[in-house]
Amino acid sequence: MKKVIITLAVALLITASAVAFKNVYSCEMPIQNRGIRDAVNTGDLDVLFIGSSTFRANVDMPMMDEAYDGRVYDISYGGNQLVATAIQYEEIKKRSDNEYGLMVFELGPMMITQEVALSDSRVIWDLSFPGKTALWQSMYEAGNTDFSMFYEYFVTSGMDDLITFPITERFYSTRYYKGAKTDESVSPGAEWLENEEFDISGKELVPAQADAVIDIIEECKRDGQPFVFLESPCYYRLQEDPAFERFRGQFIKLLDENEAPYILASDVDFDSHEADYFEDMNHMSAAGRREYTKELIRVLKENGEKLSQAAEPK
Repeated sequence: MKKVIITLAVALLITASAVAFKNVYSCEMPIQNRGIRDAVNTGDLDVLFIGSSTFRANVDMPMMDEAYDGRVYDISYGGNQLVATAIQYEEIKKRSDNEYGLMVFELGPMMITQEVALSDSRVIWDLSFPGKTALWQSMYEAGNTDFSMFYEYFVTSGMDDLITFPITERFYSTRYYKGAKTDESVSPGAEWLENEEFDISGKELVPAQADAVIDIIEECKRDGQPFVFLESPCYYRLQEDPAFERFRGQFIKLLDENEAPYILASDVDFDSHEADYFEDMNHMSAAGRREYTKELIRVLKENGEKLSQAAEPK
């Protein structure tokens, strides 16, 4: 019996140590080609994207690399929320003394309709412990922190990544390059895209996400950090959906009221009616992201000086 008790005690101690290590030191794990740590270790950047899987799928990083001499990076998470984006910005500023020529935040109309919740375990993994607790506080204020969420957030989330790190890291590091996808994804075809069902008519603006937009703007202005909000094109059926246009209008109103620069999908020469350019409603195929990135680079370079001036304290 004594041996069983000792075995259980050791097992609990090992488990508790692993959980503590994950929560405190996961942000220091040597992850390659994705996440905050790798972006910080890349050094000074001319362009840093911060957004959701839309940026991850729609920005061709090798093309950006060529245009900006390698001084670019893309921090993107699945379902990334604006509340989390504000915390990610703070993390980057606190964890490095790097210079960032331009920070590009995602102007995703549907991002302001998301409930404040855990959308991607990678978000937690990449944050320092203070960042983890800040995001948890935001979820608490939104009423999304019951015991099961607490257990998932601080105990189970990311534990598989910690255990399998030596094996899975080699695999994942080839799937991404500086945070962006490297796969040669193809379109499922016009027929599939024309028949994919979606309904966003019942969505509503979530005040916490709108407040986070203002937080990002105020923090960038406080720091004198050049920034811009970028709307990435969606397949025209979503791009032209009345509800989508309504949320875009609400997002733009927030930016206008707070004197923040932005680039809309219509400001970049890209055909959102071309089915071959899309993998689904809001993620591009490899062909689409290359065509889009080519035009995006031109727009960013043309507006570079203006965007830098917009960040200067008034």
